[in-house]
Amino acid sequence: MTGPDRDPSDLVRERRANRHRFLERLYRSSEEEGVVYEDGYAIAEELGLSRQDAERIARYHEDHGHLKNMGGPGLTLRITAQGIDHIESGRAP
Repeated sequence: MTGPDRDPSDLVRERRANRHRFLERLYRSSEEEGVVYEDGYAIAEELGLSRQDAERIARYHEDHGHLKNMGGPGLTLRITAQGIDHIESGRAP
């Protein structure tokens, strides 16, 4: 359900899950494929998220030290050691 009738707690759960999926995807690129830098917009598109979602999610994870936005044009991201630890700790989204 979307719109004004949607339970706010559902939206919170969905955002939390999207943040986790995004960071997990960045983790897999880094740890399994050896990719250092990723396009955050491409990750969002792959996950069915908007560019606005990508920017919000990247800002959240950067604030928590899980990833680094390399700046410049686009949304070039690198997972940090703290982000790797966060995923490997198995903390629930």
